[in-house]
Amino acid sequence: MSSVLIREAELADAEAIARVRVDGWNRAYGEFIPERLPFSWTWEEQTADWRRELAARNDGKIHLVALEGMGDAGEILAFASGGPPLRDNVIVEGNTDAYTAQVYTIYVRPGRYGGGIGTRLLGALARRLAEAGHANLHLWALELNPFRRFYPKLGGSVVARGVWEVEGVTVYEQAYAWPDIGVLIEACSAKGKTE
Repeated sequence: MSSVLIREAELADAEAIARVRVDGWNRAYGEFIPERLPFSWTWEEQTADWRRELAARNDGKIHLVALEGMGDAGEILAFASGGPPLRDNVIVEGNTDAYTAQVYTIYVRPGRYGGGIGTRLLGALARRLAEAGHANLHLWALELNPFRRFYPKLGGSVVARGVWEVEGVTVYEQAYAWPDIGVLIEACSAKGKTE
């Protein structure tokens, strides 16, 4: 893999993050979520949302980007964000109450899957969350997401199931959790060395 830099996201990254998000969403979910939903997330709408999010910088949230190329000016290949738990869905089985941190998003640009970028980025986010005082974490993944097998390979186990409703579409999710955030950090580090 060529040289990849992981750094804190900046306001100027909003458009590139939006493009990775929209392209990644359509690649991962476009086949099983009605078209009206992915297309409601246009690059323009996502750019505006990410500008607001990155300008706010509050509530202990961490936003990271992975770049390839010349230093901070490289091309953004992926992004991840996390922080204190968010309550976006209705939990129908199990619970995530014991977890103090949540990975909100992790997206890799389509065409760059399988190269270890997502693993390195998730490991960096977990390290930052641990440095912020979190001893554990969880994340939510859509049950029909074909890429969710990534999480059990890194030691995550399903602890809850939830329902997410948006624009009349019902989607089921699973919460993957690491009771010890160090297990995820170590798994990402070990896997990153072999990729």
